[in-house]
Amino acid sequence: MKKVCISLLVLLVLGSACYGAVSEDIYVRKDVFEANMQGINTKLDILLEQMKVQREEHNAQMKELREEMKELRTEMKTQREEHNSQIEALRHDIAELTRVVSVLSTRVDAIDKRMDGMEARIGNLKNDFDGRIGELRNGIYLWLVIFGIVLGMPAVQKMFQSITERKPSLTVEDVKRLIDEAMSNHAASSSGN
Repeated sequence: MKKVCISLLVLLVLGSACYGAVSEDIYVRKDVFEANMQGINTKLDILLEQMKVQREEHNAQMKELREEMKELRTEMKTQREEHNSQIEALRHDIAELTRVVSVLSTRVDAIDKRMDGMEARIGNLKNDFDGRIGELRNGIYLWLVIFGIVLGMPAVQKMFQSITERKPSLTVEDVKRLIDEAMSNHAASSSGN
Protein backbone atom coordinates (compact mmCIF):
# COMPACT_ATOMS: atom_id res chain seq x y z
CA MET A 1 0.00 0.00 0.00
CA LYS A 2 2.87 2.35 0.85
CA LYS A 3 4.46 1.71 -2.53
CA VAL A 4 1.23 2.41 -4.38
CA CYS A 5 0.72 5.75 -2.60
CA ILE A 6 4.31 6.80 -3.19
CA SER A 7 4.08 5.82 -6.85
CA LEU A 8 0.93 7.89 -7.32
CA LEU A 9 2.45 10.92 -5.62
CA VAL A 10 5.65 10.67 -7.67
CA LEU A 11 3.63 10.38 -10.92
CA LEU A 12 1.57 13.42 -10.00
CA VAL A 13 4.64 15.46 -9.11
CA LEU A 14 6.69 14.34 -12.09
CA GLY A 15 3.76 14.67 -14.45
CA SER A 16 3.21 18.24 -13.42
CA ALA A 17 6.95 18.94 -13.47
CA CYS A 18 7.35 17.43 -16.92
CA TYR A 19 4.39 19.41 -18.15
CA GLY A 20 6.07 22.56 -16.89
CA ALA A 21 9.35 21.63 -18.56
CA VAL A 22 7.76 20.81 -21.86
CA SER A 23 5.74 23.93 -22.00
CA GLU A 24 7.37 26.62 -24.14
CA ASP A 25 5.69 29.54 -22.49
CA ILE A 26 6.61 28.93 -18.84
CA TYR A 27 10.15 28.77 -17.52
CA VAL A 28 10.88 27.88 -13.93
CA ARG A 29 14.08 28.78 -12.26
CA LYS A 30 16.13 25.98 -10.89
CA ASP A 31 16.12 27.27 -7.30
CA VAL A 32 12.31 27.71 -7.38
CA PHE A 33 11.94 24.23 -8.83
CA GLU A 34 14.21 22.77 -6.15
CA ALA A 35 12.37 24.69 -3.43
CA ASN A 36 9.06 23.35 -4.76
CA MET A 37 10.52 19.88 -4.98
CA GLN A 38 11.88 20.16 -1.44
CA GLY A 39 8.41 21.28 -0.24
CA ILE A 40 6.88 18.35 -2.07
CA ASN A 41 9.48 16.00 -0.54
CA THR A 42 8.76 17.47 2.88
CA LYS A 43 5.02 16.95 2.37
CA LEU A 44 5.75 13.44 1.09
CA ASP A 45 7.88 12.72 4.16
CA ILE A 46 5.08 14.04 6.39
CA LEU A 47 2.55 11.93 4.52
CA LEU A 48 4.81 8.91 4.70
CA GLU A 49 5.35 9.49 8.42
CA GLN A 50 1.60 9.80 8.93
CA MET A 51 1.07 6.67 6.91
CA LYS A 52 3.76 4.90 8.97
CA VAL A 53 2.05 5.97 12.22
CA GLN A 54 -1.33 4.89 10.83
CA ARG A 55 0.15 1.60 9.69
CA GLU A 56 1.66 1.01 13.15
CA GLU A 57 -1.70 1.86 14.75
CA HIS A 58 -3.41 -0.39 12.24
CA ASN A 59 -0.89 -3.18 12.97
CA ALA A 60 -1.41 -2.69 16.73
CA GLN A 61 -5.18 -2.84 16.26
CA MET A 62 -4.82 -5.90 14.05
CA LYS A 63 -2.59 -7.51 16.69
CA GLU A 64 -5.20 -6.75 19.37
CA LEU A 65 -7.91 -8.13 17.10
CA ARG A 66 -5.84 -11.24 16.46
CA GLU A 67 -5.33 -11.70 20.22
CA GLU A 68 -9.06 -11.21 20.82
CA MET A 69 -9.85 -13.62 18.00
CA LYS A 70 -7.39 -16.12 19.48
CA GLU A 71 -9.02 -15.74 22.90
CA LEU A 72 -12.48 -16.05 21.33
CA ARG A 73 -11.41 -19.16 19.42
CA THR A 74 -9.97 -20.66 22.61
CA GLU A 75 -13.13 -19.80 24.52
CA MET A 76 -15.33 -21.14 21.71
CA LYS A 77 -13.26 -24.32 21.58
CA THR A 78 -13.60 -24.74 25.35
CA GLN A 79 -17.35 -24.10 25.18
CA ARG A 80 -17.70 -26.44 22.21
CA GLU A 81 -15.84 -29.18 24.11
CA GLU A 82 -18.03 -28.56 27.19
CA HIS A 83 -21.16 -28.67 25.04
CA ASN A 84 -19.95 -31.81 23.30
CA SER A 85 -19.27 -33.47 26.66
CA GLN A 86 -22.69 -32.35 27.92
CA ILE A 87 -24.33 -33.64 24.75
CA GLU A 88 -22.44 -36.92 25.08
CA ALA A 89 -23.51 -37.22 28.73
CA LEU A 90 -27.08 -36.43 27.69
CA ARG A 91 -26.92 -39.05 24.96
CA HIS A 92 -25.59 -41.55 27.49
CA ASP A 93 -28.39 -40.63 29.92
CA ILE A 94 -30.99 -40.95 27.16
CA ALA A 95 -29.57 -44.34 26.14
CA GLU A 96 -29.64 -45.48 29.77
CA LEU A 97 -33.17 -44.17 30.22
CA THR A 98 -34.24 -45.91 27.01
CA ARG A 99 -32.72 -49.16 28.29
CA VAL A 100 -34.47 -48.78 31.66
CA VAL A 101 -37.80 -48.01 29.95
CA SER A 102 -37.32 -51.06 27.73
CA VAL A 103 -36.62 -53.26 30.76
CA LEU A 104 -39.62 -51.80 32.60
CA SER A 105 -41.79 -52.28 29.53
CA THR A 106 -40.71 -55.92 29.36
CA ARG A 107 -41.48 -56.34 33.05
CA VAL A 108 -44.87 -54.66 32.67
CA ASP A 109 -45.66 -56.99 29.76
CA ALA A 110 -44.65 -59.99 31.89
CA ILE A 111 -46.79 -58.70 34.78
CA ASP A 112 -49.71 -58.17 32.37
CA LYS A 113 -49.34 -61.76 31.15
CA ARG A 114 -49.23 -63.01 34.73
CA MET A 115 -52.27 -60.91 35.60
CA ASP A 116 -54.13 -62.34 32.61
CA GLY A 117 -53.16 -65.85 33.76
CA MET A 118 -54.22 -65.03 37.34
CA GLU A 119 -57.53 -63.62 36.13
CA ALA A 120 -58.12 -66.77 34.10
CA ARG A 121 -57.26 -68.94 37.10
CA ILE A 122 -59.48 -66.83 39.37
CA GLY A 123 -62.29 -67.16 36.84
CA ASN A 124 -61.78 -70.93 36.75
CA LEU A 125 -61.63 -71.11 40.56
CA LYS A 126 -64.78 -69.00 40.81
CA ASN A 127 -66.55 -71.27 38.37
CA ASP A 128 -65.29 -74.34 40.27
CA PHE A 129 -66.29 -72.76 43.60
CA ASP A 130 -69.72 -71.82 42.27
CA GLY A 131 -70.12 -75.39 40.97
CA ARG A 132 -69.06 -76.88 44.29
CA ILE A 133 -71.36 -74.55 46.25
CA GLY A 134 -74.17 -75.58 43.92
CA GLU A 135 -73.34 -79.25 44.47
CA LEU A 136 -73.16 -78.70 48.27
CA ARG A 137 -76.51 -76.95 48.23
CA ASN A 138 -78.02 -79.78 46.20
CA GLY A 139 -76.47 -82.30 48.61
CA ILE A 140 -77.89 -80.44 51.64
CA TYR A 141 -81.31 -80.28 50.01
CA LEU A 142 -81.09 -83.98 49.23
CA TRP A 143 -80.22 -84.86 52.83
CA LEU A 144 -82.98 -82.60 54.14
CA VAL A 145 -85.46 -84.32 51.85
CA ILE A 146 -84.21 -87.76 52.92
CA PHE A 147 -84.33 -86.69 56.58
CA GLY A 148 -87.87 -85.38 56.09
CA ILE A 149 -88.90 -88.61 54.38
CA VAL A 150 -87.36 -90.67 57.16
CA LEU A 151 -89.07 -88.53 59.80
CA GLY A 152 -92.36 -88.84 57.95
CA MET A 153 -92.27 -92.66 57.95
CA PRO A 154 -94.81 -94.29 60.34
CA ALA A 155 -92.20 -96.59 61.91
CA VAL A 156 -90.01 -93.63 62.86
CA GLN A 157 -92.98 -91.72 64.22
CA LYS A 158 -93.89 -94.73 66.40
CA MET A 159 -90.31 -94.90 67.67
CA PHE A 160 -90.37 -91.20 68.68
CA GLN A 161 -93.71 -91.70 70.32
CA SER A 162 -92.45 -94.65 72.37
CA ILE A 163 -89.36 -92.64 73.45
CA THR A 164 -91.46 -89.73 74.62
CA GLU A 165 -93.82 -92.04 76.47
CA ARG A 166 -91.00 -93.86 78.32
CA LYS A 167 -89.95 -91.13 80.67
CA PRO A 168 -87.90 -92.18 83.67
CA SER A 169 -89.85 -91.57 86.82
CA LEU A 170 -87.86 -89.94 89.61
CA THR A 171 -89.47 -89.31 92.90
CA VAL A 172 -88.49 -86.86 95.64
CA GLU A 173 -87.34 -89.77 97.80
CA ASP A 174 -84.99 -90.95 95.02
CA VAL A 175 -83.46 -87.44 94.82
CA LYS A 176 -83.02 -87.26 98.62
CA ARG A 177 -81.42 -90.69 98.68
CA LEU A 178 -78.97 -89.71 95.88
CA ILE A 179 -78.04 -86.53 97.77
CA ASP A 180 -77.47 -88.48 101.01
CA GLU A 181 -75.23 -90.99 99.18
CA ALA A 182 -73.22 -88.21 97.60
CA MET A 183 -72.77 -86.50 100.97
CA SER A 184 -71.67 -89.67 102.72
CA ASN A 185 -69.17 -90.44 99.91
CA HIS A 186 -67.81 -86.94 100.20
CA ALA A 187 -67.53 -87.17 104.00
CA ALA A 188 -65.76 -90.54 103.73
CA SER A 189 -63.26 -89.18 101.23
CA SER A 190 -62.64 -86.06 103.38
CA SER A 191 -61.98 -88.06 106.59
CA GLY A 192 -59.63 -90.41 104.72
CA ASN A 193 -57.28 -87.53 103.76
